[in-house]
Amino acid sequence: MSPPSTLDSAPVPLADCHLHFEGCLPAAEIQRLAARARHPFADPAVFETARRAVRDAGGFLLLYAEVARLFARPEDYVAAALAVAEALAEDGLQYAEVYVSPEIFTRIGLDRAACVLAIDAGFAEALETRGILCRILFDAVRHWGPESADRVLDLHEELRLPSVVGFGLGGDENSLPAAAFAGPYLRARALGLRTSVHAGEWAGPEAVRDVLDCLRPDRLDHGISAVQDPRLLARLAEEDTILCVAPSSNLQTGAVGGVGAHPLRTLLEAGVRVTLSADDPVLFGTTTSGEYRMAKDKFGLDHAQLRQLADNAWHAAFCTKAEREAGLKKGREA
Repeated sequence: MSPPSTLDSAPVPLADCHLHFEGCLPAAEIQRLAARARHPFADPAVFETARRAVRDAGGFLLLYAEVARLFARPEDYVAAALAVAEALAEDGLQYAEVYVSPEIFTRIGLDRAACVLAIDAGFAEALETRGILCRILFDAVRHWGPESADRVLDLHEELRLPSVVGFGLGGDENSLPAAAFAGPYLRARALGLRTSVHAGEWAGPEAVRDVLDCLRPDRLDHGISAVQDPRLLARLAEEDTILCVAPSSNLQTGAVGGVGAHPLRTLLEAGVRVTLSADDPVLFGTTTSGEYRMAKDKFGLDHAQLRQLADNAWHAAFCTKAEREAGLKKGREA
């Protein structure tokens, strides 16, 4: 089983609902893939320099694409998924929801179904060997349009993997309006998938409002620009909309200007239900437990607040009732 993470010396069973597959790869796995591809990222110093150079959304998306192109064949994803899960387990996670973008596989010339099946196999092995339960969120890339989103759902209908529990929308949130994806979101719910949307990270509060009105997701990733609109902030609290917030991501991509400008405490004080997420740990130099340490050390959250954030992640998760209750029980007994 996974070792517990430690927050103020109390073991907390962590769940993270906002992670991206390629961004979760351990650095050693990136270097292994890069060495085979004769890519400069085989040198840890080169990769670290590229990671630290990210200052905005565009730079982040370019780096993410560069890492994704290191894969050469579907079977690479079995070992990669196992490596991802093992790294998350080592950080103390018992449950993780990881965004997988099938259209990326197509664009790098690989069979998307084979790649997804390989990731599923790697996660299944990790459950047996490390006791961490990793679920898949199928991710549509916003700037590739609603037709691309429908192709992702076509794949879900083809595979019907039990490990795929949700459907989300990532990518450049300034590229297309939320309303363009109303059809795919209706279809995703009809297929039994839970839904999430990246919104309010690089765009303003109007983007959050449009997502809520047009797509009606179960939860939001980021959502931090909502603090600019008091009425929207009150709505999030009243409707108990969960925000999966990733402070390190927000800081490195320039979504906020610094720790002092980050709205985490404002969201909490407004009564919004928030979770902490690592988003893309290898690209932002963080971990899920690292986000909790940041919340304690940089934002001044106390032990009770940290425990509430950890509990919120289990409430946000698209897992079964039994899986959720087991995780919360361990948290209460810690």
